[in-house]
Amino acid sequence: MAISPALILYLVFTVYPMGQVVVASFTDARGFNRAWEFLGLDNFVRIFSGDPVLMEAVGNTAIYGFFKIVVQTVLAFLFAVLLHRQLRLGNIYRAIFFAPMVISPVAIVFVWSFMYDPTTGTFNTILRSLGLGGLAQDWLGNYDLALYSVILVDLWSGLGFNIVILLAGLSTIPGEILEAAKVDGARGWKALRFITLPLMIPSIGLVLVLSINGALRAFDTVYLMTRGGPGNSTQLYMTQVFQEGMVNNNFGYASAMAVLVIIVLIAIAAVQNRLNNRIAAEEEGR
Repeated sequence: MAISPALILYLVFTVYPMGQVVVASFTDARGFNRAWEFLGLDNFVRIFSGDPVLMEAVGNTAIYGFFKIVVQTVLAFLFAVLLHRQLRLGNIYRAIFFAPMVISPVAIVFVWSFMYDPTTGTFNTILRSLGLGGLAQDWLGNYDLALYSVILVDLWSGLGFNIVILLAGLSTIPGEILEAAKVDGARGWKALRFITLPLMIPSIGLVLVLSINGALRAFDTVYLMTRGGPGNSTQLYMTQVFQEGMVNNNFGYASAMAVLVIIVLIAIAAVQNRLNNRIAAEEEGR
């Protein structure tokens, strides 16, 4: 009985809306002022039929995902290794990296949008002061640069969270193992490759799962900064879901797109759980 209030809230605000999305994905839903007509798998067929705008959004999401999943994870691991060492002012460095996680996304977008301003923005002002005015750009208005400009904001804002997770993983590695490795001649890169990395697989796996989740659900930064423009150069999968559902009023089609994301995320979580169970079983068997 104690969990009843929380369970009711979960059912009303999570399970029921998800059920509505699943049902709508099989219909021609265009709001709640008309009856929904059952379409079967037509919306899903349309998704895989090569919708050019959706395909561009998928391509942009793949690029975004590469930086979010691969580049950010590598950077986070390298910074975590450095911060794990007994550096002077180490706690201050940790606070600096984690600070973006406690700042409102709206505030982050506002500050970075100002920095990207082609006329008075920080980046172009610095370039002009260095005599490199020819490199000044309309960072969010350039079709070729806008996506990477937005990606940079998300890399900066999300890096600290991954660093914290990896630092926690590094702190669980017994010091005796590292000392024994040094005695055996495993130092520097060798120790990192053959000792630290294998023992960090669970933590790295968690970071990868969260990064994939974030890449597939990326919306707020892109929408607040560019609305998917210029053109569709920064249109991501979830911003296209929003565009179809809330702007074009194609709730059924947008719901089908959202259902696919849910399926992918569930599959990734299942794989991660299986890997974690396998790793735990191997450690118990040692």
